[in-house]
Amino acid sequence: MSTTTDLGGADKHRDNHQNEHQQHLPPTPEPVTGTPGHDGPTTASVASPPASPTVSLRASDGERAEVVERLHQALGSGCLDLAETDERVAAAYAARHRHELTALLADLPDTAATFTQAPAWTALWTLAVWRMLTFLNGGAPCARPTTRQLRAVALLSVLATAWFVACAVVGALVVGA
Repeated sequence: MSTTTDLGGADKHRDNHQNEHQQHLPPTPEPVTGTPGHDGPTTASVASPPASPTVSLRASDGERAEVVERLHQALGSGCLDLAETDERVAAAYAARHRHELTALLADLPDTAATFTQAPAWTALWTLAVWRMLTFLNGGAPCARPTTRQLRAVALLSVLATAWFVACAVVGALVVGA
């Protein structure tokens, strides 16, 4: 019974590690041959080939900070809880490549779609008139107010405000005299 040690597994591991390391290095310029005026190969700067999809670009500190800011915004809006935000922030600061950062934001809504914007004044006015019509109708639901109803309520509001101001001025003159 003889025992043999398989060192091939260790060699394969070392080769895989070297291949991973070489994947993330920028390509070296290749020699240019046949350049007019030169007899031999040179290492002139050559346009590097486009990055292949297997090569991942390194993440910058600014990109990490942007991701952390988006994660904090997601925490503030209630998309993430505190524990998950802490995990993702730690992963963002530990990330070396851009694809690691995009994975941290993949399940979060886009920041451009915000639902916290205030409604327009016309929408507020319509809502106020609608509430008033519902109140006058005894609480029974009614249809959305028409443009004619909105204008009538606006006119009545202006007249009521003018009446209030006129009464206040007349009262001040009477008391002051």
